[in-house]
Amino acid sequence: MTSKVLVVRLLDWIFIGVTMLLIMGVAGLPMEWMLDLFDMSSAAFKAFGVIVLFASMLLIHAVATSDPAP
Repeated sequence: MTSKVLVVRLLDWIFIGVTMLLIMGVAGLPMEWMLDLFDMSSAAFKAFGVIVLFASMLLIHAVATSDPAP
């Protein structure tokens, strides 16, 4: 496997994980343990999650569309 494939797979897993956490929070599952861990309010955590999702999507796009190394 090339490094590009490995990076895209890693970013995909990060994207999937953060998306699952946000969906669980929106669905109403108890998220107090995570909010306590990061010392954030619910709104701040959701905003942080959206930023992480957007950044991972941009990174996936950048890696997928980059030219291969010579």
